[in-house]
Amino acid sequence: MPYVEVAPGVRMAYEDRGEGRPIVFVHGWGGSGDVWDYQVLDLADRFRVITVDLRGHGASDKSWGDYGYATFCADLATLMRELSLEDVTLVGWSMGGHIGLKFVQTIGAPVTRLVLTGSGPRLLQAPDAPYGGAADSAQALCDAVRFSRVETIQGLYGQNFHRTDLDPTRDWLIRIGLQVPAFVGLKSFEALLDEDLRPGLADITIPVAVFSGRHDQIWDPQWSEVVAKDIPRASLTHFENSGHVAFIEERVAWNAALADFITGN
Repeated sequence: MPYVEVAPGVRMAYEDRGEGRPIVFVHGWGGSGDVWDYQVLDLADRFRVITVDLRGHGASDKSWGDYGYATFCADLATLMRELSLEDVTLVGWSMGGHIGLKFVQTIGAPVTRLVLTGSGPRLLQAPDAPYGGAADSAQALCDAVRFSRVETIQGLYGQNFHRTDLDPTRDWLIRIGLQVPAFVGLKSFEALLDEDLRPGLADITIPVAVFSGRHDQIWDPQWSEVVAKDIPRASLTHFENSGHVAFIEERVAWNAALADFITGN
């Protein structure tokens, strides 16, 4: 597996397959680039498909330090620069989509299209937005990660699916999540809860595709609707037989929607 040094002594793992317009895929909290296995299989014959393990995840270095969104975005910018990428479609699942929003708000180029799946501008409720988990549950969620990491990962990843015929795939995702050290899981989860990216949505000018599983129990689909409403060039696609992982549960339709978005913009 190749690596790029994103900071002194810190390497980020990635895979680079196929040729064509580049797509950079960013996994969610506790994930790795492996979650995009079906996208690599189905799309690398037409696109240059790049999957990353965010620092602290998968095969990337797990150094002690900062795991905030600014750091994740800087790492992605370094990867894109080292690979000389242009005209990038940035695809993010869950926390990865949240990071993608932060990237286009704070860095921008070379990303020219953004895709969010199972994601939004914030996770928990706000005083003016009663979507998602209760705002006062943030500390309880952090305590769960701190004191019951394994059980928390198993519980959250167990809620990823709407379909009931994918238990082995669910167990595979749980095994990926268990690769993440407790301190990385906690610090990145705290960063996720801290980021409210609604300010600035209206200033995003690139095309944005928002993909949402109709039965998502992790990231409330109403947050997807907020993104689609507030970003001028955003579109919203619901996947009717999916939860939080529409790119797995409705892989064929999801991949087709992604390819159509890229080739049409």
